[in-house]
Amino acid sequence: MKVMMGLVQAILALSFIMSATSLPMLVRRNDLQGAGLPKYPLYLQCDKRWGNDEMGTPGEGERSTICGEGCAMSCVAMGLAGNNITIEGATATPATLNAWLEANQGYTCAGGDCNNLVLNKPEAISSRVHLVGEFPKPAFSDLCSSIMKGNYLAILHVHNRGHFVLTTGCNTADQSFNVNDPFYPTTSYAYADVADIIAYTVDAE
Repeated sequence: MKVMMGLVQAILALSFIMSATSLPMLVRRNDLQGAGLPKYPLYLQCDKRWGNDEMGTPGEGERSTICGEGCAMSCVAMGLAGNNITIEGATATPATLNAWLEANQGYTCAGGDCNNLVLNKPEAISSRVHLVGEFPKPAFSDLCSSIMKGNYLAILHVHNRGHFVLTTGCNTADQSFNVNDPFYPTTSYAYADVADIIAYTVDAE
């Protein structure tokens, strides 16, 4: 009986030690992945509710659909929705944002492509939104610090400047970003995968 009790006590002690040593790692990992950040919905640009909607503006260039070229716009829609910003009273989605942009000169033609966002247009949707700009990626530590403040929308240009994703957190251990990807089933990208970013700040409600 004493041997059995001793074995039970040893197992309990080992369990306590393992719990105590693993808990800080779990808390730290959750923090880096975005605890306290807005809860961004994942909008897929090819969702049947809006994927076939035409986007862009008439001009000397091609127009596409949200499914075809709506990655950046879908990221902006996720950013607005995650911050409880509506579009003329409607929930921000790729459908409602695209319709608003089409009606408010929110797209421009460049290089034969008429699906380019006018980046400062979201400022007209809400006075809480402010364009920081589009620029080469800063140092990982600087970008991660900005993201973790909770009021910084960082839209990453990945896939050799062919696609955009919205950051939802960052991981210092491997210098990567957790993302909402509107097209690919990808949940993270390495810092090395990022070419440049589009950034906004959003004031608190």
